[in-house]
Amino acid sequence: MAGYVVAVCALVWVFHGIKIDVLRKDFASINWALAIFGMFVDVGRYASQSVRWKLLLTPVCRIPVFSAFRALYAGVFLNMLFPLRIGEFTRAYIVSHRASVRFSSVVSSLIVEYLFDGIWLALGIGLVAVFTPLPKEILGAARILGLVILLASMGFAVIIFHKERTADAQPAEKKGLLWKTLRQGVSFLLRVRKSLKIISRSRLFFPSFCLSALDTLFHVTAFWIILHAYGLPLSYLVSAAVLLFIFVGVIIPNAPSNVGAFQFLCVLALMGFGVDKTDATGFSILVFVLISIPQLVIGAIAFAFSGETFGTIRNEFRRLRAAP
Repeated sequence: MAGYVVAVCALVWVFHGIKIDVLRKDFASINWALAIFGMFVDVGRYASQSVRWKLLLTPVCRIPVFSAFRALYAGVFLNMLFPLRIGEFTRAYIVSHRASVRFSSVVSSLIVEYLFDGIWLALGIGLVAVFTPLPKEILGAARILGLVILLASMGFAVIIFHKERTADAQPAEKKGLLWKTLRQGVSFLLRVRKSLKIISRSRLFFPSFCLSALDTLFHVTAFWIILHAYGLPLSYLVSAAVLLFIFVGVIIPNAPSNVGAFQFLCVLALMGFGVDKTDATGFSILVFVLISIPQLVIGAIAFAFSGETFGTIRNEFRRLRAAP
């Protein structure tokens, strides 16, 4: 519920004070051929993510790139419909179910993906800051992100290099629902840690990290193309700064598809670079719709062919919540 409240408040701010006649003229002058081209460029990031996911999963299971792509898009589709990024759980469940591999092993690959994305996000903002003066809002977000990524990397290193001891294996055997849940939770986390070690020691770990840069590159390029299609000829680096700022702001799960938060952050960042609020609002609507269309269409098809249903996903989610 809180996510929906935040989304509504964000949209109220975004649309407050905009000039409808200017917005109408902006949409009438959009270069639709260029905008649609940018929409298809954005799909490339999911192709690169699928290859990366396959490489990360190779040490624990074998999965074709197309299967990874299908599961990834099925998850994206559910993220568009439901809050709290239920789609991340869904794609992990689909792969674990189809490849007959532990759910914890697939979750470990997602953790590594998040770490890779965060590192490239921090590096991207740092690189942009070298060549382009950034507004204080983006600089503040960059500092917060840098601290979070540093702590996350340190935690990952501790998990990878920490030597297991027999005493760490399980909590003491006691009766009761609370202790049973605790044992199940600790057992799950231990399996995740074991899979993290296996993945991090694979020869495909570093290639996967390098491949992660393509995700950001595809997304920034698509964002920049759509900016020009809307009539905002900002530089590539400014486009990267705006998009990376949005990425930082939507790290915390909120409303489905980050609606509200996406528009608010996009408008705020563009205004920081001198763009009029009405122009920034119109662009935030356009880019959100263009990016969402392939996610909904391809995602719906991918979910339909995944062999799962909303009911099975809901029941499995409830089961895991009841017994971690």
